[in-house]
Amino acid sequence: MKLYRAIPVLLTVLVLVIGCAPKNGFRLLHDYPAPPSIKRLTEPGACQGGETLAALSLTLPKYPMFARRQGRQGWVVAELDVLPDGQTSNVSVTRSAPEGVFDRSAKKAVRQWRFQPVGDKGLENCLVFIDYRLGQVRIGR
Repeated sequence: MKLYRAIPVLLTVLVLVIGCAPKNGFRLLHDYPAPPSIKRLTEPGACQGGETLAALSLTLPKYPMFARRQGRQGWVVAELDVLPDGQTSNVSVTRSAPEGVFDRSAKKAVRQWRFQPVGDKGLENCLVFIDYRLGQVRIGR
């Protein structure tokens, strides 16, 4: 008899818990680290002509599952070269916070990016800011 009385209470609690759950499955457990100034990181002469870059394929990095489960947020500053044919090369992470959490995801995505051909010499030392915040990924600020 007591079980029948408990079922409506349990169902009500279940509905409340499901209704309060975050929609994208992300639970914030860590603060967002302060991002750097990209202008200050950019060296003179870097990525000359980069303002004319036109993306053909710009896949967003994946939010790492372990970081999502841990409620981690952060950012990556990736450096890359763009070859004359528009492919990326020499992709590396120059800064990130928290260090090492999002680096692999960012590099994997940036290596796949493709741009319209950029001329005979290509572009060198281009920086891109990748934001991992509240379970979502954005490029730039």
